[in-house]
Amino acid sequence: MFWLQPPPYARRAAAVALVLVALLWDLRGSATASYPFSASAIEAGAAFTDSNVEWRQLPEGSFPAPDLSGGSAAVPIGPGEPITASLVTGSVSVPEGWWAVPVDLASRAVPGTSVLLVVVEPPMTIPGIVVAAQRGDRYAVDHTPALVAVPGEMAPLVAAAERAGMLVTATRP
Repeated sequence: MFWLQPPPYARRAAAVALVLVALLWDLRGSATASYPFSASAIEAGAAFTDSNVEWRQLPEGSFPAPDLSGGSAAVPIGPGEPITASLVTGSVSVPEGWWAVPVDLASRAVPGTSVLLVVVEPPMTIPGIVVAAQRGDRYAVDHTPALVAVPGEMAPLVAAAERAGMLVTATRP
Protein backbone atom coordinates (compact mmCIF):
# COMPACT_ATOMS: atom_id res chain seq x y z
CA MET A 1 0.00 0.00 0.00
CA PHE A 2 1.31 3.33 -1.06
CA TRP A 3 0.16 5.38 1.96
CA LEU A 4 2.02 3.14 4.39
CA GLN A 5 5.55 3.60 2.91
CA PRO A 6 8.12 5.54 4.97
CA PRO A 7 8.99 9.07 3.74
CA PRO A 8 12.12 9.34 1.45
CA TYR A 9 14.34 11.12 4.02
CA ALA A 10 17.46 9.14 3.05
CA ARG A 11 17.14 10.03 -0.62
CA ARG A 12 16.65 13.71 0.18
CA ALA A 13 19.67 13.73 2.50
CA ALA A 14 21.80 12.02 -0.18
CA ALA A 15 20.72 14.61 -2.77
CA VAL A 16 21.55 17.51 -0.42
CA ALA A 17 24.94 15.95 0.39
CA LEU A 18 25.71 15.53 -3.31
CA VAL A 19 24.88 19.18 -4.02
CA LEU A 20 27.04 20.32 -1.09
CA VAL A 21 30.01 18.22 -2.24
CA ALA A 22 29.67 19.62 -5.78
CA LEU A 23 29.51 23.19 -4.41
CA LEU A 24 32.62 22.67 -2.27
CA TRP A 25 34.44 21.08 -5.21
CA ASP A 26 33.64 24.10 -7.38
CA LEU A 27 34.62 26.64 -4.70
CA ARG A 28 38.01 25.08 -3.99
CA GLY A 29 39.44 26.62 -7.20
CA SER A 30 41.75 25.06 -9.71
CA ALA A 31 45.46 24.45 -9.30
CA THR A 32 47.67 27.01 -11.00
CA ALA A 33 51.21 26.93 -12.28
CA SER A 34 53.69 29.51 -13.62
CA TYR A 35 54.04 29.69 -17.40
CA PRO A 36 56.52 31.81 -19.41
CA PHE A 37 55.36 34.72 -21.58
CA SER A 38 57.52 37.20 -23.48
CA ALA A 39 57.81 40.53 -21.68
CA SER A 40 59.11 42.24 -24.83
CA ALA A 41 59.78 41.32 -28.45
CA ILE A 42 62.36 38.52 -28.66
CA GLU A 43 64.38 38.05 -31.85
CA ALA A 44 65.10 34.61 -33.27
CA GLY A 45 68.26 33.24 -31.69
CA ALA A 46 68.11 35.55 -28.66
CA ALA A 47 68.67 33.93 -25.28
CA PHE A 48 65.88 33.94 -22.69
CA THR A 49 66.66 36.22 -19.75
CA ASP A 50 64.77 37.60 -16.75
CA SER A 51 64.30 40.90 -18.62
CA ASN A 52 62.54 39.42 -21.67
CA VAL A 53 60.51 36.66 -19.94
CA GLU A 54 57.68 37.14 -17.46
CA TRP A 55 55.91 34.36 -15.58
CA ARG A 56 52.11 34.30 -15.34
CA GLN A 57 49.81 32.09 -13.30
CA LEU A 58 47.50 29.92 -15.43
CA PRO A 59 45.46 26.80 -14.68
CA GLU A 60 47.75 23.83 -14.39
CA GLY A 61 48.07 21.87 -17.64
CA SER A 62 47.28 24.83 -19.93
CA PHE A 63 50.26 23.93 -22.12
CA PRO A 64 53.53 22.05 -21.63
CA ALA A 65 56.03 24.37 -19.96
CA PRO A 66 59.36 24.49 -21.85
CA ASP A 67 62.82 24.37 -20.31
CA LEU A 68 64.29 27.85 -20.91
CA SER A 69 67.68 27.22 -19.31
CA GLY A 70 70.36 27.59 -21.95
CA GLY A 71 67.74 27.89 -24.68
CA SER A 72 67.08 30.57 -27.25
CA ALA A 73 64.15 31.65 -29.39
CA ALA A 74 63.67 29.52 -32.50
CA VAL A 75 61.54 32.20 -34.20
CA PRO A 76 60.74 35.84 -33.45
CA ILE A 77 58.32 36.09 -30.50
CA GLY A 78 56.05 39.10 -30.06
CA PRO A 79 55.47 40.82 -26.73
CA GLY A 80 52.93 39.08 -24.50
CA GLU A 81 52.98 35.78 -26.42
CA PRO A 82 53.23 32.51 -24.48
CA ILE A 83 56.55 30.75 -24.85
CA THR A 84 55.85 27.14 -25.77
CA ALA A 85 58.27 24.26 -26.36
CA SER A 86 58.02 24.68 -30.13
CA LEU A 87 59.40 28.24 -29.84
CA VAL A 88 62.49 27.18 -27.86
CA THR A 89 65.68 25.73 -29.28
CA GLY A 90 68.37 24.30 -27.03
CA SER A 91 71.98 25.29 -26.87
CA VAL A 92 74.25 23.73 -29.47
CA SER A 93 77.90 22.91 -28.92
CA VAL A 94 80.64 22.62 -31.50
CA PRO A 95 81.27 18.95 -32.38
CA GLU A 96 84.68 17.47 -31.60
CA GLY A 97 87.25 18.41 -34.24
CA TRP A 98 85.10 21.21 -35.72
CA TRP A 99 85.63 24.96 -35.58
CA ALA A 100 83.12 27.83 -35.33
CA VAL A 101 83.44 30.42 -38.10
CA PRO A 102 81.47 33.71 -38.30
CA VAL A 103 79.27 33.64 -41.43
CA ASP A 104 76.39 35.82 -42.66
CA LEU A 105 73.26 33.66 -42.90
CA ALA A 106 69.53 34.02 -43.40
CA SER A 107 67.75 35.53 -40.42
CA ARG A 108 65.70 32.36 -39.78
CA ALA A 109 68.76 30.17 -39.11
CA VAL A 110 68.70 29.39 -35.39
CA PRO A 111 71.10 27.28 -33.32
CA GLY A 112 70.96 23.66 -34.41
CA THR A 113 70.02 24.43 -38.03
CA SER A 114 72.00 22.48 -40.64
CA VAL A 115 73.44 24.68 -43.36
CA LEU A 116 75.28 24.02 -46.57
CA LEU A 117 78.21 26.32 -47.30
CA VAL A 118 79.10 26.61 -50.98
CA VAL A 119 82.56 27.95 -51.79
CA VAL A 120 82.63 29.49 -55.27
CA GLU A 121 86.37 29.19 -55.94
CA PRO A 122 87.48 26.36 -55.74
CA PRO A 123 83.96 24.92 -56.13
CA MET A 124 83.01 22.76 -53.14
CA THR A 125 80.28 22.32 -50.58
CA ILE A 126 80.84 22.07 -46.85
CA PRO A 127 78.25 21.02 -44.23
CA GLY A 128 77.80 23.22 -41.20
CA ILE A 129 75.73 23.56 -38.03
CA VAL A 130 74.61 26.93 -36.67
CA VAL A 131 75.96 27.34 -33.14
CA ALA A 132 74.88 30.95 -32.49
CA ALA A 133 72.23 32.83 -34.46
CA GLN A 134 72.89 35.97 -36.46
CA ARG A 135 71.70 39.27 -35.01
CA GLY A 136 70.36 41.78 -37.55
CA ASP A 137 71.31 41.91 -41.22
CA ARG A 138 74.68 43.06 -42.54
CA TYR A 139 73.43 46.66 -42.89
CA ALA A 140 72.18 46.95 -39.30
CA VAL A 141 74.12 48.83 -36.65
CA ASP A 142 74.06 45.92 -34.18
CA HIS A 143 74.89 43.24 -36.78
CA THR A 144 76.61 40.14 -35.48
CA PRO A 145 77.22 37.28 -37.93
CA ALA A 146 76.16 33.75 -37.03
CA LEU A 147 78.67 31.24 -35.75
CA VAL A 148 78.68 28.14 -37.93
CA ALA A 149 80.54 24.99 -36.90
CA VAL A 150 82.46 23.41 -39.81
CA PRO A 151 84.96 20.53 -39.98
CA GLY A 152 88.36 21.66 -38.69
CA GLU A 153 90.21 21.11 -41.96
CA MET A 154 87.67 23.29 -43.84
CA ALA A 155 87.56 26.20 -41.36
CA PRO A 156 90.40 28.24 -42.97
CA LEU A 157 88.87 27.81 -46.44
CA VAL A 158 85.39 28.88 -45.22
CA ALA A 159 86.80 31.90 -43.37
CA ALA A 160 88.82 33.01 -46.40
CA ALA A 161 85.85 32.54 -48.76
CA GLU A 162 83.58 34.52 -46.43
CA ARG A 163 86.12 37.33 -46.23
CA ALA A 164 86.53 37.41 -50.03
CA GLY A 165 82.77 37.33 -50.63
CA MET A 166 82.95 33.94 -52.39
CA LEU A 167 80.77 31.99 -49.95
CA VAL A 168 77.12 31.19 -50.55
CA THR A 169 75.01 29.75 -47.74
CA ALA A 170 71.99 27.53 -48.08
CA THR A 171 69.47 26.59 -45.37
CA ARG A 172 66.51 24.27 -45.49
CA PRO A 173 63.14 25.98 -45.72
